[in-house]
Amino acid sequence: MLLANIIVFTFLGGVASLAGGIAILFWRKLLVNFIMELTSFAAGVMITISVLDLLPESILAGDIETASILLLFGILFLFFLERTSIWFHHHHEPHGHGPNMVAVWLGDTLHNLIDGVAIGAAFLIEPAFGKATAIAVAAHELPQEMADFSLYVKAGFSRTKTISLNVLSSLTTVAGGISVYLMGDFLKGVEPYILAFTAGMFLYIALADLIPELHRTTRKRETIRQLLSFTFGIVVAYLSIKLLEG
Repeated sequence: MLLANIIVFTFLGGVASLAGGIAILFWRKLLVNFIMELTSFAAGVMITISVLDLLPESILAGDIETASILLLFGILFLFFLERTSIWFHHHHEPHGHGPNMVAVWLGDTLHNLIDGVAIGAAFLIEPAFGKATAIAVAAHELPQEMADFSLYVKAGFSRTKTISLNVLSSLTTVAGGISVYLMGDFLKGVEPYILAFTAGMFLYIALADLIPELHRTTRKRETIRQLLSFTFGIVVAYLSIKLLEG
């Protein structure tokens, strides 16, 4: 049952988020106008789940000092990963010369694998935490996949090739979750600290990656829409945590 849950929710967190990317292939002009609102929503969800779910559980199940250190490591891990050009995030349309699409694909694949590990580790502690983590992953993946699909199209990839490459990349989310399940005995006692590490990564993505994109907007109407989407993300995440706990 636990393995089935991990497979289902890593699939939902990874592959199902491709729906946004696939949709933008066919309704690009309509949907591209909502990427910033989706980004705002994702930022609200990720911050809320990190601060009100993952980190508190990590502290309760482990100890506050170790959890705090792992939170810091999660932030630094993504910072150094991005700065060394291993992981590429794209949440907006590229300007000028596009990025190396092989690097984008490899970066997304590594990112999806890490997401799967995070979801799997959360499930090993408590299914409710696994489901909340999957919600955060899906919320973040939706605008990212839409932006990434746009990159592939601009780079000249066909729709079929774009979908195939992204499905293959997203399947590593499921692989990551299954790997953690298979290593369950080896990881016993370590799961709370994986949650703290995950909380750090989610906070970094939200605060250093998603929110700076929103600061590009200066028009009052767009800013209001983004603030409402951000608040809606917080409310949805908070209610999801409470419902899952029940």
